[in-house]
Amino acid sequence: MLRIVIAVTDDEESIKNAIRDILRAKHKGHEVALDLTRIKDRDRKKEIMKLLTKY
Repeated sequence: MLRIVIAVTDDEESIKNAIRDILRAKHKGHEVALDLTRIKDRDRKKEIMKLLTKY
């Protein structure tokens, strides 16, 4: 099974693209791994992680 790595930065455009990529990968049957290393603020990283793991 193919695993897609999605790099997310701290702007809204990147988050919208990540949601779109997650939904596309799930539809195709691929696994998804999120790369949140570019986000420095811990609280913001938690918010984004909660938002993206919903999908």
